[in-house]
Order: sequence, then structure tokens, then C-alpha cells
Amino acid sequence: MKYYLVILFTSITFLTFSQGFKGGVFAGFVASQVDGDEYGGYNKAGFQAGAYSKFYFNKRFFLLNELKYIQKGSSQTFKEFPEENFKIKVSYIEVPFILGFQLNEKFSFGSGFSYGVLIGAEQQDGGGVIPKDRLGYKNYDLNILLHMKYQFNEHFWFNPKIGYSILPINDVSPRQFNNLISASFGYEF
Repeated sequence: MKYYLVILFTSITFLTFSQGFKGGVFAGFVASQVDGDEYGGYNKAGFQAGAYSKFYFNKRFFLLNELKYIQKGSSQTFKEFPEENFKIKVSYIEVPFILGFQLNEKFSFGSGFSYGVLIGAEQQDGGGVIPKDRLGYKNYDLNILLHMKYQFNEHFWFNPKIGYSILPINDVSPRQFNNLISASFGYEF
């Protein structure tokens, strides 16, 4: 079922390119944490990259749709007590939908949600890598997003976002939620 959703959302993204909508590519960095893992701080660095399409309803309002690969997780390192080090690495193929508002030629902002399909998960603690069958991560992630974009010129832009899981990312206690700040640079065709 989850693969059918990714294929559907991918088709929507590429169909919008063929209908004359604006689109482009992007890449950037992610700083994330997992709320519920007993550690704080956006200490896990990750990467994201993908393609997007944008449909303008009028001069001010638009719908932004992306298809991207994104790395999330949590990391805590203790130099004096390495046996207490902890790391969660999860990666997703994600499809965000954002309803946006074009403030002027340079700035836009919006909010929306994203659906992600888990493609990789690993957790480590001081004892080493925890077996995957004990992790309990769900095969999907549903997030709420806040989006801001600065357009440098006709083609190049910068986009910070924040995102938070609406549902827990695991089936074990304590419940955990992805919490992230991301920044991308992109090129619009």
C-alpha cells in the first residue's frame, strides 16, 4: 500500500510539470531531534534532496508539491562517557503538500503536511547497533510543516522549513516524534 502512495504522489508531481506548472530541484541540510528519546537538541545532521512542482491559483496563492529523500533522527555524544552515546538514523521518501502565500517578488510562506515512507532505520547506543526487529519504527511518517522561501532571482532560492510528526514514529514506549529544522537551496526552471 505504501509503495502505491509513493507512485501516486510521484505521478502527481511529474504530471504537474507536463501541464506548464513551475517546478525545479533542490538540496539542503536537516538538523533534527527525536522528541521522546530522553535527549534534547537538534544534534542529528542530515541531508535532503528532491524535485518540486508549484501551481499558482492566482498571483498570491499557490500549492507546492515535493518529492524528496530526507534523513532525520537524533544524536547525543558524551566524550567522557562514550558508553552513553546514542543515535537514531531514519530516512524517508517524503511527499510534502504546502499551501503558500506569495507576499512579494522575494518572499513567500506557507504551511502544509507531508507523508513519508520509511526506507531505512538504525539505532545505536553505548552497546552498539540495536537489532532492527527491536526498534519498532513505523513504515510511515506524517508531519505538519511551516515553510518560508526567499527568491534570490528568477531561478535561485533559499527555503527554511520546520516540521513535526503528527503521529508517533514508533510502536514502542516511549512514543517518539520527529522534530526538525531544514534549509534548502533550489533551482526553478
